[in-house]
Amino acid sequence: MDAILIKSRYKVTHVLYAEGDYAACLAVDIESREKTEYLLNIYESELKRRYVRCFAELRHCSEFEGMFIADDALVAVFRAAEAENIDSVFYKGADSPWDERLLYAGLVMHLALSVSDFPPEIGCAALLSRNLLIHRKTGRISVNYVALPLEGMNARELVFLLGDQIEKIFLKRFSSADAEIEFVQKLKLGAFTSLPPLYSYWLEMKKEIEAQYERIYRKNALQRALYLVFLNARRGLRRAFHTRARGKRDVA
Repeated sequence: MDAILIKSRYKVTHVLYAEGDYAACLAVDIESREKTEYLLNIYESELKRRYVRCFAELRHCSEFEGMFIADDALVAVFRAAEAENIDSVFYKGADSPWDERLLYAGLVMHLALSVSDFPPEIGCAALLSRNLLIHRKTGRISVNYVALPLEGMNARELVFLLGDQIEKIFLKRFSSADAEIEFVQKLKLGAFTSLPPLYSYWLEMKKEIEAQYERIYRKNALQRALYLVFLNARRGLRRAFHTRARGKRDVA
């Protein structure tokens, strides 16, 4: 099979996604001595008009290399990244210490704030699970900008996507801090519809989450186990109380 060349410069090495008038692929720049690999988003027909505007308005995105027209299709070029996506790192039963989860929650929150002024089609793409990459060895995150043409991409959807990722990182466990659970509950209840107030709230809660975990892990193993039993018993009593109170209101 002949190699696919785009604009006689980008040699396609792997197709990541292809459906309808959109495709995403990895490609090597054959004009580069380093043979740098890039991520190409390719849009045709009506999508071309829509995404020309998006990429023309895209500012302060260090991964974005530019766009061009090739064979009547719009091609947007990003630097490619490689690492495990967030679903491969944070899942039920994953062995992630509290400080690592707090670190990555903060990085994801900061990423969301950074992309909140991008066109929503691009900003929301940054928070899709397949695109959000975790570099555990270096303690950082990166994004593969596979900008699929999805409907309903807007500022509020960005908050929803962020909430999904934070809930994944802070998946409730026996040893969860109360402040961490409270923060996730606020997100699940839709208490925030825009990033600035959510980020301000996060900065407050981050300090409390860290303080609570430090109190838990300053205890020896036996003291910690007893304390966690007490915390979870108290949470169970609170849930039972709220459930009973809701039931009385419904009857009334």
